[in-house]
Amino acid sequence: MNTNDIIYQQQQEQQERKPNFLEKLCSCIYFFQKKTNKTNEKYQLGIDTPKSHSRKVCVLDLDETLVHSQFKADNGHDFSLDIIVQSQLFKVYVTVRPGVENFIDTLSEYFEIIMWTASLKEYADPVMDIIDPSRRALTRLYRESCTPIQGGLTKNLSKLGRNLKDVIIIDNSQMSFIFQQENGYLIKDFIADKNDNELETLLPFLIWLSQQNDVRPVSQLYRQYVMNESVQRKHSKRQILSQSMILNNQNSNKKTDSKAQRTHTVNHCDVEEIELRAEANLNSPNIEMKLNDQTNDESRETFEISNC
Repeated sequence: MNTNDIIYQQQQEQQERKPNFLEKLCSCIYFFQKKTNKTNEKYQLGIDTPKSHSRKVCVLDLDETLVHSQFKADNGHDFSLDIIVQSQLFKVYVTVRPGVENFIDTLSEYFEIIMWTASLKEYADPVMDIIDPSRRALTRLYRESCTPIQGGLTKNLSKLGRNLKDVIIIDNSQMSFIFQQENGYLIKDFIADKNDNELETLLPFLIWLSQQNDVRPVSQLYRQYVMNESVQRKHSKRQILSQSMILNNQNSNKKTDSKAQRTHTVNHCDVEEIELRAEANLNSPNIEMKLNDQTNDESRETFEISNC
């Protein structure tokens, strides 16, 4: 939530203003805790999370990844929240990315889910309660678990205490995984597009990734996955088209009229299928393509195949 200096505060804003009494107190407590724990280097940076080690870990960002929040009731928000931060009441309007609940439910069958946001707990918790009502995310991490760097905050995945070959983070900001770039999937920003299908498209890849020995580098494995899926889809279409042409030829041989014409109408979305026919030499040598003007909603193409 980039416009909210209360819910999501940047490091630069912290440096420009003097800390209040509560912040000084928290800073002192953190200093003494860190000093006490320094003798145990193994857990110095650790975050207390359930460590089943039986499944890989998927870290999900919140703002602009799963939801978009703002102070104005614009863009057809899905729900609003009244939150109190430092004794001040704020009304926040939240738009949910399409498919969020199904995405989290399905993903939880393959990963241990951790929701990690750079926002404050007072805002993030009620939002997470709504988009994840079944608490599929076993762990919730907030701004205090982030690491300050020049220009903002980042999420140091090493703090989770897991083998990084088993950790993936999905975030709309590359800065969030700048320490472990090979573990990050940079998702497109979500603002208010109700036709957005990023989560639906991403889910099959994540399911596939959960079965790999090492999730790194995530971006390269994603490109590999997309390429393999494209090849398999074309191969499957070639097989279907080959079988279709064999049946068509068998039927045409039974006809007594050698000049009988057969018409096949397809949508523009079938252009790939047409190209595959050409690549596989499945088309008849006598093909005439013309537009069918009898439709109003979308253009369709008609192919007249003449049997010689």
